[in-house]
Parts: sequence; structure tokens; C-alpha cells
Amino acid sequence: MSDLGRGSPDGETPVNPYSLLEAVNSSSDTAHTGWLIFLAIMAYLMIAVAGVTHKDLLLEKAVALPVLQVQIQLAQFFQFAPLVLVLMHLGLISQLVLLARETIELDHAIRLLETTPRRTHPLRLELNNYFFVQAIAGPQRSAVMSAFLHGMSWLTLVILPVVLLLYMQVVFLPYHDIGITWAHRLLLVLDILILIAIGVFLARTETSFVQAFIRSTTAHPFSFLATAVLLAIVALFSFFVATVPGEALDRMTRSAATGAMIEAAAPPNRRAAAGFNLPFLLADSDGALFGVFRRNLVVTDTDLVVDKDQTLGEPSLSLRDRDLRFARLDRTDLHQADLTGANLQGASLIGTDLRGAWLQCADINELLLSADRVLAHCSSARGANFTRGRLADAHLSGLDARNSAFDEANLEGADLSYARLTGANFSSAHLEKADLTGGVELQGANFLIAALQGADLNGAQLQFADFSSASMHGAVLSYAQLQGAILRDVDLEGAALPHARLEGADMTGAKIAGADLRGAGVWMTQPPEADASGLTDFTEISIKPIDEADAARLNAMLERIENRRVRGQVAEALAPILNLAESHSWTGTPEQAKWQGLIAAATAAGSESYKGRVTDYLAKLMCKARWSNGSVATGVARRAQTPQFRGDLIAIYDRLKADDCPASKSVLPRVQRGLSAAADIARSN
Repeated sequence: MSDLGRGSPDGETPVNPYSLLEAVNSSSDTAHTGWLIFLAIMAYLMIAVAGVTHKDLLLEKAVALPVLQVQIQLAQFFQFAPLVLVLMHLGLISQLVLLARETIELDHAIRLLETTPRRTHPLRLELNNYFFVQAIAGPQRSAVMSAFLHGMSWLTLVILPVVLLLYMQVVFLPYHDIGITWAHRLLLVLDILILIAIGVFLARTETSFVQAFIRSTTAHPFSFLATAVLLAIVALFSFFVATVPGEALDRMTRSAATGAMIEAAAPPNRRAAAGFNLPFLLADSDGALFGVFRRNLVVTDTDLVVDKDQTLGEPSLSLRDRDLRFARLDRTDLHQADLTGANLQGASLIGTDLRGAWLQCADINELLLSADRVLAHCSSARGANFTRGRLADAHLSGLDARNSAFDEANLEGADLSYARLTGANFSSAHLEKADLTGGVELQGANFLIAALQGADLNGAQLQFADFSSASMHGAVLSYAQLQGAILRDVDLEGAALPHARLEGADMTGAKIAGADLRGAGVWMTQPPEADASGLTDFTEISIKPIDEADAARLNAMLERIENRRVRGQVAEALAPILNLAESHSWTGTPEQAKWQGLIAAATAAGSESYKGRVTDYLAKLMCKARWSNGSVATGVARRAQTPQFRGDLIAIYDRLKADDCPASKSVLPRVQRGLSAAADIARSN
């Protein structure tokens, strides 16, 4: 370390080595103490950071400092701890540079007293035992011992501080705070610059950086190359591997790897390299760094809510506006958690308990006025997996969950009004009493074998939605856009579909007893089963092709569907009715004739006999023990409140309030209140 530490001694005044020795030993004591303090701080920060779990990051739990028993807010700790480390590192390096200058001068002075190239002068034995000065001016020793002394300097002054800074960045990375992550990167670069700008003087006496740098590289080429490679790898890792999903650097690296800009919302492909998933090699977004660290939160099978401290209707914990993209929260208890404005894009919530949770817009009025989900701070869960999730009574108004999976999930009584659910999968899901009003977007959604008894889909966009074998007793689909929808074997008993658009729909095998189809539009529609009860209301049903205005609206709707696969499927399903010229070929077909037969065979709606019969039918339907959960009763109550209801509203209300109706206590409170108010108005008239 000292072989080229000083230039030629010719022409210089010799320095008294004894006086220098005392100065070096005194400075070494101070530097050694500073070095020990620096090591202690690094160890302290390492322990504090290592104690931060993904659960702590999710809950923003304060960081507990060991020994001191002091808690610091999570974000503040990760903001300022790296800064403290860099400043301490700067102070130590500066102190060691000053010590190195004295030690190099001492080594030069002692060399003048030695008769051989070997460092054997007894004065060297009186040098302080601090490994840093021993490596520069200590006595001759074995290659192994010499390597150890130099290695200690390299490890503790160069490697450990830089690696610790990177470790802090990686541990905090799943929190997904781009600002703090960039602060980590800049502090890491600053620390590397300190090592380059000041560190070259640790073994050189030159006052010029260029001269010191050149002589350092020529004197120790291997050490210089190893250090440069390591620092470069750390910097590249910090900038291009330890990235927040979707940030500019992440998109850039993916773009460079694939040759095409990848949309931030698109889930990346999976590719592993030596057990470590690299983002720029199209790794899975939940891929582990070196098989240990992850870019996204993983908190599974964890109970985060203390039931005894929970108040009904009050948030159990706040996760508002959090970036939880690609997080894994499978089977975790988050019931009544406030996730308003949170981003759960691509997250996995398989079996997660979200009963009564808030995953909605912070300002629904802003959404209605401007249609801007960013301004309204709406929650997003695009591509998320809610399979078997427990979302009963959840507040999901305005949620953007396009292409998400809700199969086998429980969404009973959930509020999904104004939500965007294009291409979502609700197969075998429970949506009894759910609110899907406000023009909720459900194009291409899958409701195969789903339970939608009493669900309210008033005005829903359901083009090419698949309701095969779904249970929709008492469901409300007023003004629903069901063009091209698949309604094979669906049970629509007691359902309300006034003014629904059913052009191009397939209703083969559908059961429609007691359903309300007044003013519905059918064309190229496969007819349902005949209604033996004669209670289906076909009044003013329209059997004609769509006009140009309708075709324009459907085409505009197709343009708004961002997912190419879903847009292609919906477009293919609507193609027969959008081709206005060819759609006329349906005229005179057996299907059209069957529709005309169904209408002709139906009992005249509006008569007193029909009013009594449909009222009795709906009253019996909603009070069946099978529907004791109040789902069908909720749907019938919703239908009864509409101005077009052809039954007896007061009789429906009285039957629902009867003690022998199992569903009387399970109807949604707001629906119950609305029915009561409507009944009072009807009695007063």
C-alpha cells in the first residue's frame, strides 16, 4: 500500500521520524476510535434495517432502534438513515486521508534509515497497531498478513458502506416510494464519488487528483479494477434492477430488453437468472432479488386486524393511497381496511378477507362530474386476483378492476357502482344483493355459474358478458346493455329487464318466469324457454335491428376498451348486429317467429288479474326458505320501487314485513328503507 505512496526522496529535507511517530500514533488513536464508531453505526443500522419486515412496510410501522428503544417513523428513517451513513463515511474517509499523509511521510523517513529494501527498522515496531497505519508503514510481514491488513481497509471503508446503502434501498423497495428510492440512489452515487474523489489520496501524497488517480491505478491495477467493477455493479443494480415496478427506469430497462416500450400496467413475463429474477430480463414483477429480497410486498396468511379493537363501520386500518402493485396478500385479514385510492394493480389477494373494506374513490362526485379517476383518487386493482376473496359488503364504488379475477369470491351486498370491470372473471362468484349501477363497465365479463340473486345492474354495460347457468332470480337489469351477451340456461325468474338491449344475445334455455321485459330490444336474439306461468311481461318489446345511432354508440364503446383481447372478443360478438345490411337477414327466421309467439302467448300485463298473480308470484319467490339471505327479496324490493312496477307495491311490502317471511331481516337496510318510503307514499295516494 506504500510502495508508490511517495515520490523520490532526492532533494528533500529529511524529517525526524521520532517526532512523526508520535504524531502518527496520536492521530491513529483518534482515527481508530472514529473507525470503531463507524463500524458500530453500520452494524446498528444493519440490525435496524434487517428488523423491518414486509408487514412493517405494509402497516407503515415505526422502526424501533435497538438498545435506544426509540421509534422513528418508517419513511423518515429510510430517508435520513442513509444520509447519516454517507456523512459519517465522508468524515471517516477525510480523517483517514489526513492520517495517511502523516503515515506515508513517516514511512519515507524510516526508509532513509534502512539499509535494505526490507522494512525492518525497529522504529516500525513502535507504530500504533491500527491496521490502517500498519498496512502503510508497518514492519515487513507475510503476504497473507499483508493481504489481511489491506483487505480490512478495502472491506470496511469501501465495500460495507456501499453495500449497506444498497441494502437499505432493497429493503425499502417494496414500499414503492419512488421519491425515497431515488434519494437512496443519489446517496449511493454520492458515496461512490466520495470514495473516488477522496479515497485515491489514502495511499498517495500528491495534491493533484489526476496524478493521485493515475499513480493509484498503475501501482495497484488489480485492486483498482476489482473496486471499479464492484462499484459499477452496485450502481447498475441500484438504478436498473432495484426498481419500483412501472417507474421510468423500470420501463426503460424493459424497453431496452424487448425492443418495444412495455406498458406499465402490463404484467411482465417470467424469466429467472441463477435464482434471481431480473426486471430487465422480463422477470415476474414479484420476482425475488437473489432469491431473498422482493420488489413487492409479500404478506400472506397474516391477521392484521384485532377484532376486539374493531368498531362496526369504522376502518380497521388505513392503507389509503398506498402503492400496493403486485403485492401478495393472500389469505390475509384486511376486513374493514381503508384502501381508498390505493393501487392494487396485479396484486394477489387470493382468499383475502376484505369484508366491509373501502376500495373506492375518495370523491365520487368528482368522478361523476369529470370522469377523471385520478382527480377522484379512485382505487385501482387492474389485473388483480381476488379468487375466493371475502368481499361481502365491501365499498368498491368507482374501482378500476379491469381484467381482474373474482372467481368464487364472495361479493354479497358489495357496492360496485361506477366500477370498471371490463374482462373481469366472476365465475362461481357470489354477488347476491350487489350494487352494480351507474353504468358499470362489464363488457366481456364472465359470470359463469355465478349467483346474482337480487343484484342491481341497472344501466350496466354488459356487451358479450357470459351469464351461462347463472342464478339471477330477482335481479334488476333495467336499461342494461346486453348486446351479444351469453344468457344460456340463466335463471331470470322475477328479474326486471325493462328497456334492456338484448340484440345479438343468446338466451337459449333461459328461465324468465315472472320477469319484466317491457320495452326490451331483441334482434338476432336466441329466444328463451316459454313461460308456462304466463307472467312474463313482454309489453312494448321491440323486435327490430339496431339503427345507425345505436351502431355508432356501440363502436364508440368498443374504442374505449383498452385490452385488445377483450375488445376483439366483444367486437366479434357484436359483428352480426353491427353489419346493418346483413342483420336484416334475420327477418322471418324461426327465432324471430318464436319471439313473436312468446309475446302473443303472454298474459295481458296491466290487468287486475295479472297484477294480483304477479304480486303473489313475487311474494312467494322472495320469501322462500331457499332465499332466506334476503337476496331475492332485495331484488324484488328494488323492482317494486320502480314507477313501472305492474304489481302491488303495498302487498309486497306487507309480505316482506311478515314474521313468516325468512328474508324479512336480511334485506339490505337502504333498500328496506326505500321500499318503506314508497309504500307510505302509495298508501297516502
